Amino acid sequence: MMKILALTVLLLGALPGFAAAGNLPDGPYVSTSASALEEVAPDYSVLEMQFRTVQDSPEVVRDRTNGAQRNLLAVLEEFEDAIRERRVESMEFGEEFDYDRDQMKRVMIGHYGQFTVRLEVDDFEMLPQLHYRLAGLQWQSLSNPRFMVDDREAVETRLRERAIIKARERARTLAEAGGSVIGKLWGIIHQPMHDLAGRLPDDFGGMPSPRLAVSESSDRFALAMEPRPVRFEVTVGTVFRLNNSGD
Repeated sequence: MMKILALTVLLLGALPGFAAAGNLPDGPYVSTSASALEEVAPDYSVLEMQFRTVQDSPEVVRDRTNGAQRNLLAVLEEFEDAIRERRVESMEFGEEFDYDRDQMKRVMIGHYGQFTVRLEVDDFEMLPQLHYRLAGLQWQSLSNPRFMVDDREAVETRLRERAIIKARERARTLAEAGGSVIGKLWGIIHQPMHDLAGRLPDDFGGMPSPRLAVSESSDRFALAMEPRPVRFEVTVGTVFRLNNSGD
């Protein structure tokens, strides 16, 4: 699926977007931009969670943190076959401070411990149950699943090639309409848009999210999560020299 985002024909004059990158071609030229769009089935989903506790003593903090990790490991063992990768992104212990208005300065109020874990889940059937079980633990934050693909570069490369072909065809059509033919490709601007994984077709401003549907599942209150295709969009701008049709 492709769409044209912008279309501009300039026989003589300036094009600010390209001028910023360098001088424009001497003589007539035509400029077009095109976009290629593709939805790809996800290969896995990502869950991220952060635990944080603040206590009076570092001993209690470590005890609570260790307890949270044991609870997490107990859940992950049940879903070992569904998780392709798990890792601790960060872990930190330290003194907790807060601002005291009476003293007009930051004062120590205790000790904290925190860690962040990232999971990659490739069994989408087990994903709702896993997310449901994780939600029952004590987290400062637990993300909704984000659906991802393994080889983003291959998808983007394929889309860049399609977008350039589309832009070239539009440039050729416009040149012929003006009594000219396109010459050599003078320059390309690549403007890749970020992936729109999990977004509704008319919602390009929110965070990617799974589609939720109330249905039967093995966990009584777990919601089924239907994986959404990961949407990629790549935009390119091209400038072609123009030749007279008789040349």
